[in-house]
Amino acid sequence: MYDLDILEITLRLLIAVGIGATIGFERESTHQSAGLRTNIIVCVASCVLTIIQIEVSYAVIRMGLSNPDLQSMLSTDFARITAQIVSGIGFLGAGAILTTKMDTVSGLTTAATIWGVAGLGIAVGMGYYYLSIISCLIILIVLFVMKRLIRTGEIFLLEIKLTDRDAIAKFNDLFKLHKMKTTDEDFRMERTADGVIFHIMYTVYVPKTLNHNDLIDEFLAITDSISEISFRD
Repeated sequence: MYDLDILEITLRLLIAVGIGATIGFERESTHQSAGLRTNIIVCVASCVLTIIQIEVSYAVIRMGLSNPDLQSMLSTDFARITAQIVSGIGFLGAGAILTTKMDTVSGLTTAATIWGVAGLGIAVGMGYYYLSIISCLIILIVLFVMKRLIRTGEIFLLEIKLTDRDAIAKFNDLFKLHKMKTTDEDFRMERTADGVIFHIMYTVYVPKTLNHNDLIDEFLAITDSISEISFRD
């Protein structure tokens, strides 16, 4: 009584690894800053700290039972360390949040996922297996399914090579026409034997209603000087 054996501790740590890996795989597949390794570490570390909290509390209980004279001086709190996990993990999640030049916030989902994974690690550490596994499935459904249901657009890397510099200003008009917001813009110029080639790279938000092939046709219609154009994730 009031003790966790080696098999129970091992089981909890393995479940924490599995849960962290499952959610981390989704983040890794979408090229987010907190991927597979981060989520595994967060979940396992939360589980470890929770187990430590349980073991410490159990040690205090055993000490009080074996030494009745000390009971009035002993106290324990099963939630002290776990409460610090919940608040402390916010600093890690904050590192995944960025404000872009489009005045939009990026990384909130990743930050929330890290916080959620920490919570799952606590649940596993406490031995709430059903709660942790069902919660993991719910988070996966939110990350996989809802993203596809409510997706309004995506951010792509648009690269264009052309020889007519005057056409570049017309690209901005096309962006405004289709409400394609751009963040970073990289401009390079290369001098060749055939003349000057301009390399432009935009980080651009493309609404889901727009087709990439149609957009490429519109860019090509602006000028015949485009030698290469591509959209990349």
